[in-house]
Amino acid sequence: MKLKTGFIISQTSIIISLIVTLVGGLFLYQQSQLNKQIDQHLLQYKNAFTRFLYLQPAFSLYRSKDIESDLKKHKNDYALATMSLKQHIEDNSIALLLLNQIQVGVGEFEKNLLEQIKLQRRLGFNEDRGLRGFFRHAVHELQTITEKLEDPEFEILILELRRREKDYLLRWDPKYLKQHNKLIAQTQQLINTRYPEKGADLNLRLNEYIQGFNQYIYHLETQGQHASQGLKGKNNALSIELGERFDTLYQHLNEQQAATSQDYLRKIFLLILATTIISLSVSFVINRRMTFSLIAVTTFVRKLSESDDFSERLELGGNDELSQFSDDLGILLSHIEILIERLSLAQNRLIEDAKMASLGGLVKGFAHELNTPLGVAITSESFLREKVGKLKDDFKQGKISKANLQVLLQEFDDSLNLIESNLTRSAELISSFKQVASHQEYDELVEFDIHEFLDNLVISLRHEIDKHDACISLDIPKGMIIKSYLGAFGQIFTIFIVNSLRHGQVAHKKLNIEISCKFVSGAIHFRFSDDGAGIKEELLEKVFEPFVTTKRGEGGTGLGLSIVYNLVTQRLGGHIELQSIEGKGICIYMHFNDIPFRQHFE
Repeated sequence: MKLKTGFIISQTSIIISLIVTLVGGLFLYQQSQLNKQIDQHLLQYKNAFTRFLYLQPAFSLYRSKDIESDLKKHKNDYALATMSLKQHIEDNSIALLLLNQIQVGVGEFEKNLLEQIKLQRRLGFNEDRGLRGFFRHAVHELQTITEKLEDPEFEILILELRRREKDYLLRWDPKYLKQHNKLIAQTQQLINTRYPEKGADLNLRLNEYIQGFNQYIYHLETQGQHASQGLKGKNNALSIELGERFDTLYQHLNEQQAATSQDYLRKIFLLILATTIISLSVSFVINRRMTFSLIAVTTFVRKLSESDDFSERLELGGNDELSQFSDDLGILLSHIEILIERLSLAQNRLIEDAKMASLGGLVKGFAHELNTPLGVAITSESFLREKVGKLKDDFKQGKISKANLQVLLQEFDDSLNLIESNLTRSAELISSFKQVASHQEYDELVEFDIHEFLDNLVISLRHEIDKHDACISLDIPKGMIIKSYLGAFGQIFTIFIVNSLRHGQVAHKKLNIEISCKFVSGAIHFRFSDDGAGIKEELLEKVFEPFVTTKRGEGGTGLGLSIVYNLVTQRLGGHIELQSIEGKGICIYMHFNDIPFRQHFE
């Protein structure tokens, strides 16, 4: 049977059930409207009631001088909500009694809150008002007098007094109050023994401070600094009690509404039950096919997502739309297999292009560095050839003198030394390039000195480094030997350096690059950093993903750090982390636990 036919039958059965349900619902409509009105007014009452009770924690948290106007506004809202609710439950004596009990508690709550506001006026709504402003002013005058006395011990004693004052007001720990009282006694003793002639003025300021501070603490304790203390504690207890009374009222009204509705439900239950059984019986046969088919599809899709094997196919029996869906899904998976294969080939080509570009940069820098010594050697050879020709001519003409011969011999010797030194320099450059570049294609496990390897790499990239006005420093002790893939490390640090030169350069500022390496707890730790432009925060999470670049329009492929991540984590079995703040450079950490190493001491 086609699913379309099954849906028609199922929908017809549902419509019949809906008609029966609507007929029965007409009997419930009138009662539900009444219940809805009561619920709406009960919700309005609850919101006004909750906002009114929230004034206590709001006042405790913010100590705002606007709390009195908020209290009046919320009290009016609560009174209006109470009157409206009473009108709809006037026939319910129990609900009215519960509501009146809540009103009595709200009145007591309001009284306690007004008393707290009155106390807060005395304390002051900010540090420069009320009692706090009074004792702060007194201690500030005392500090001013001590500064004029130029007595460091007195000044330190006053500062310690202020510190204990703030500790106690912040933490309400009695030990700070004891320390505060002890410091007051020490201050009084110091004034009486060291400054008897100014004792009256100093004691006056100190006594003003003590009196104001003690009154401030007393009023705060009356207000309540903890959830169970003072007026605040009373209101918190009232809030809990009022909440329980409201829950009782809410539960009573719901039970009454449920009892009224239950009578109507009994009358229509049998009729709805009969039509529902018929509808379910018809739908069961149709839905069984759909259910088992959908379970099979869900299981197949879950298995497909977990295995990433797109060669599997879903087989559903039958001759309906679900069977056609399984066939279409098989065709789609075949297309996906082809697209994934093409994408993999394209990505491998791009990675190889990036590798070749890295090697091309090495060759370009090497050619530029090699050009200078070879040019000097060729010039010296031409000069030497010219002098030899002149010597031959002079010999044929018999014009050779001892002095001329000595000069020529000296010039020959200088030219040969110049040729030798520049050819030696060329040989060193070629040797450095061979050590860096030979492993790009034939990478194998070798032992190498980290400092020597990076020094040769920097030499081979000298042209690029000088062109970007950069400076590279190596913080690596000599003799640090590791056994690993030299070509992989060469590619990693080449990408690091080239990326810093191309992406980290800041106009009119020299770029400083630092590379360090340490052996710590059986592991090798590398750190690469620069002080360049850095990386934007939104790019940090995906910087190691393929094709992420800010230079796409300038030739960037976004594969450099992706290649580095694969080499570090897959080829070398290590870990890599990149940190950066835009405008302050980058810092890359790499550590390897499985690479053999040793320290060679000469």
